[in-house]
Amino acid sequence: MAEDTLARMFWSRIDRSGDRPAQQFKRDGTWQTLTWRQVGEIVREAALGLIALGRRPGDAVGLLSASRVEWVQADAAILSSGCITIPIYPSYPPELVAYIVNEQAGSDDDFNEFVFGRAKTDTATESTKSRPNK
Repeated sequence: MAEDTLARMFWSRIDRSGDRPAQQFKRDGTWQTLTWRQVGEIVREAALGLIALGRRPGDAVGLLSASRVEWVQADAAILSSGCITIPIYPSYPPELVAYIVNEQAGSDDDFNEFVFGRAKTDTATESTKSRPNK
């Protein structure tokens, strides 16, 4: 299989590197190491979760997070499920977050609920309600 997508490259690397270190991070003052196989298990579970929640190939999935190991895992899960990662940085002002969500989702309330869950910002919610259907 040609490695023509990031998801295929990721899974190919897991096949080749299994028990070798993939990610290192500090948690509670102690360095932790995850192997490629462990990261693959995390990513597989998250990708299956996205699919179970109704995400389909080509769907946009917002990823709101600071830089951390879980960001990489979530991104790999989104790509592995065939979806498109829409990075949303925590430093963005609410108006920019609303713009990103509305541009990617149009009037898709499922997308907005999936991205923000119960923690929707007032700005994003109001912008979505006032936007006409495409």
